[in-house]
Amino acid sequence: MGPDDVRYRMDGHLNILVTRLQNIGDTLVFIPAVRALRLALPHARITYLGKHAGGLEIMRNCPYIDETLVVRDRSLGEKLRLLREFRGRKLDYFIISPQDRGRVPWAWLGGAWKIAGYARICNYGEWKREKLPWLLDIAPMFDVTRSEVEHCLRLVEDVLDDLGVALPADAGRELEYSWYQPDDIERAHAFLRTHGIADGQPFVAIAPVSKRAAKNWARDRYIEIVSRMRQAWRAPVIFIGGIPEKPEIEALAAAAGTACVNAAGELTLAQTAVLLERARLFLGSDSGPAFLASAVATPVVALYGPADIYRWSPPATRAPRINIFHPTPTNPCRHQVCPQEHPCMSLITVDEVWEACAGLWRE
Repeated sequence: MGPDDVRYRMDGHLNILVTRLQNIGDTLVFIPAVRALRLALPHARITYLGKHAGGLEIMRNCPYIDETLVVRDRSLGEKLRLLREFRGRKLDYFIISPQDRGRVPWAWLGGAWKIAGYARICNYGEWKREKLPWLLDIAPMFDVTRSEVEHCLRLVEDVLDDLGVALPADAGRELEYSWYQPDDIERAHAFLRTHGIADGQPFVAIAPVSKRAAKNWARDRYIEIVSRMRQAWRAPVIFIGGIPEKPEIEALAAAAGTACVNAAGELTLAQTAVLLERARLFLGSDSGPAFLASAVATPVVALYGPADIYRWSPPATRAPRINIFHPTPTNPCRHQVCPQEHPCMSLITVDEVWEACAGLWRE
């Protein structure tokens, strides 16, 4: 393909596929890159390749993509189906996000004209190599001082540079989720009214349970924080989470006392986003809900423990965000359940969380 062919495709026929086979938070930090790609190439056809239900839900109705391809399972038949899909689209660029290591063979066998991705990434302090890295046409260096948002943007910037197009100045690095539907707004507002929360009434949203147990703050500390919130602000507290977290959150809400609502499993992801947008403050660990709250411009107090805070902290937000973190020799780590007698999350005190919450509430 020569330069004239590229110019012709940029006029309306450039086909680009981007991968992000991850869940809610991982997908949200990829949004700035997809937004930049759309702003720079408004006439391109952008296909999103996803897998996890939460990530697919985030990308549903996203205005920055034209189509979604879903990885259904890990079988050989599914791989062959995807390769046929890739070849049928005659992809010009196959962009592999940093979290999707191992997709170079897919891009090459799928007939992509150019493949973009990182040859090596550092994950949990360990360097991991891409499969068949010599097939990468565009391969920026992975910089451990950058956040995941910036890693993804750098990848898009190098693709645009290959096309001779500048990264849009107004693309921004902020997270975003604004494409929920009118029905989502109505259902979320109806849920609030059902629980006695009037339009305009301030409330706090808390996500106390993460799927990764090592990220969870102690239950008794959440109870103490809720008690202080109720005494100081007289505001309702809504606990959010998924269906698997519902029993645990229900027990926490009951222990925390009156004016606590358990919304876990009661709302869709889009409806939860509407609820978070209505909240005056969000508190929780650095899981999907914390990223979603920042994406809808709600003030956030995020509690970081085993995760790599430097990689997984948003570099820019449209509302204040306070990240509370105490570095330890074992951070970052992969453990789902902490093997330490005193886990890193226990270093986060009630007083410092309360001070952060009270400051954002006043703002």
